[in-house]
Amino acid sequence: MRRIIGLSAAAIMAAVTLTGCSSTDKQPTGSGTDTSRLNQPGTAPEAVPAVHLAWSHTGTFFDEPQVWYVARVKNPGRSEVSVALDARALDKTGTIVGSSQAVLPNIPAGATFDYFGYLGGGGAFDTKFTGIPAKIQVSQAKNAFGQAGSVVQPMLKSGSITLTQGHEDTYTNALYSYNLTVKVTNSTREVVSGGVTQQVVLYDALGQVVGGDTGSSDNVPDNLPTGMSYREQWTGIPAVAKAVRAVYTVWPG
Repeated sequence: MRRIIGLSAAAIMAAVTLTGCSSTDKQPTGSGTDTSRLNQPGTAPEAVPAVHLAWSHTGTFFDEPQVWYVARVKNPGRSEVSVALDARALDKTGTIVGSSQAVLPNIPAGATFDYFGYLGGGGAFDTKFTGIPAKIQVSQAKNAFGQAGSVVQPMLKSGSITLTQGHEDTYTNALYSYNLTVKVTNSTREVVSGGVTQQVVLYDALGQVVGGDTGSSDNVPDNLPTGMSYREQWTGIPAVAKAVRAVYTVWPG
């Protein structure tokens, strides 16, 4: 695993904006009136995804302030959607001191997805805060990068995760470090090439978020045909408390 230092690959590639699926009814030919179509109820609009801030933590990365957050996105619709996020760090006066946009992988119908992101940090390409962050806000973004609504980034299938407490340096002030291994299968219809974006969210025994990370993978093959699998290894995942469970997500790009 290689952590992304700077704007995440998810933000660059195309993360919350709703992707509405529309359909066009073909009009009947002929001059007669189809009475079976009269007084028919209209097609119900597709349900809109909901997003809220599930967790945030202000820590450090390479000795500079960094805010980690998890945005929880629920897709109540009948089809998968492409959605995007606006994330803003605010100081005590409500002034924005850091922000980013991200387009998330496609969220399946009826699913809930926890997206891990961060702002700030001391990496070479990280965007520095212009003030002291006091809180973070997440909201649906409107067509981030002109791509939300048309992005095809399906999640790959991941197997059971082996999570172990480790001793790797996380370069943060987090108290705990974790390692994981997981089998990943290309469950899409296309060959995966050009790398993948990955994230992990860590939870405690009560199901509360306690940490996580996001980045690109060093382990994925250059070309991964449909149906083939590879083994992912990730070390140095930071957590602010003891974790007992991890959810790993990976998608092309």
